[in-house]
Amino acid sequence: MTDSLRLAVFGDPISHSLSPRIHSLFGQQLGLAVDYQAIRCTVQELPQRLEELVRAGGTGANLTLPLKQAGLRLCRQLDLPARLARAVNTLSLDEQGWRGFNTDGPGLVLDLERLGIRLGGTRILIIGAGGATAGILAPLLERRPACITLLNRTAERATLLAERYGHLGQILGLGLDAEPQGPPHDLLIQATSLGHAGAMPVIADDWLDQEARVYDLNYGPAHEPVARWAESRGLAAHDGIGMLVGQAALAFEIWSGQRPSISATLAELPRLAIS
Repeated sequence: MTDSLRLAVFGDPISHSLSPRIHSLFGQQLGLAVDYQAIRCTVQELPQRLEELVRAGGTGANLTLPLKQAGLRLCRQLDLPARLARAVNTLSLDEQGWRGFNTDGPGLVLDLERLGIRLGGTRILIIGAGGATAGILAPLLERRPACITLLNRTAERATLLAERYGHLGQILGLGLDAEPQGPPHDLLIQATSLGHAGAMPVIADDWLDQEARVYDLNYGPAHEPVARWAESRGLAAHDGIGMLVGQAALAFEIWSGQRPSISATLAELPRLAIS
């Protein structure tokens, strides 16, 4: 176990990243000296930037857009979520090279547990079938929900993603113009980027149970359309800041052997930072 860490997050753009602030709070919690830098990096520059980090004494890194797929090629070993999602967001260095992880889905599950949202036996509706959804499906299915229905603007993309994960549990992919079958869903996960344009997908009221919970992977202003929609229907809605902290906490545990408290970090993280 180490008492100091040199780390970085790579992406493009990256100036908006909350990761340096979050990992600084982790270090304060656990009494570790943490040097965590946000570094702008293109896909082509990633191997060189990682080499520079290692020469400076770095042992771990996070990858964000557009680098999560590029990072796969640089890893000698991948965890199951990374292999299934075909994307990595966390790299850890050992004697043989980089190990790759995807902590996005496990981070979401941690936050759902923090919020008291049950997954076992639950009917889950996910809107969107892009990379964000691919990163969360394996950990969700491991909790044995009754079923997961994927709705996406392009039905083929939802169908292919459902087929990729079908061996893990009951999952169905449909187009947004389709009507989900069966009883109403207990949990809605909004996984599109429409909130960044001030919009949200069309969701029929009868798709959800009257006491359904709503979880938006977006946070800050991008969460506001979902928050307004849920409030108008009397549904409890949660933004994705807890998932952001959760996936970061799991990455930090990979690097340090210690897991920070999500709740304590959220209490210290200024809400203005995500507005």
